[in-house]
Amino acid sequence: MKKCFIVLLLAVLLTGCDARESFETMLDDCNLPVMAQVQQVQLALPKEAATPSMENGEGGKIYLCDGYTVTLQTMDAGDLDGTLRQITGFGREQLTVMQTTTDDIDRYQCVWSAAGEGGDHVGRAVILDDGSYHYAVTVMADFASAGELASVWQEILDSAQLVSTD
Repeated sequence: MKKCFIVLLLAVLLTGCDARESFETMLDDCNLPVMAQVQQVQLALPKEAATPSMENGEGGKIYLCDGYTVTLQTMDAGDLDGTLRQITGFGREQLTVMQTTTDDIDRYQCVWSAAGEGGDHVGRAVILDDGSYHYAVTVMADFASAGELASVWQEILDSAQLVSTD
């Protein structure tokens, strides 16, 4: 009887096993955002003051002007504090940052000063944020000449706008 019980138990257990394959389907609905196309910064530089641009190691451009430099850089968006630290050496909590928005482009502006090997320097920056990239335009000069360059810098920074590369 014990053998019958074991055979019956095995028969019951094995009847549930089926050799059919089962498939699982998954909807591949992965709507990942596509990074926007990198745009170009259009900038009005004084023609008589700017020498031909140089490329820096990070893909940006440096313009040597009459007594000051203008730097253009493109960085990934999302970390404004990191961008500010990279271009100024200071975090957002250490700067006064003014923000405006025009045509879905956030525009951040700040001023800073720093001591360097060649003396004190003053810089101004505008960061254009299209949601995918930060486009930073910085102007920098020694402390003594920064005051007389304020109106030139204002024109340069005000002229900064994004132009599609399409």
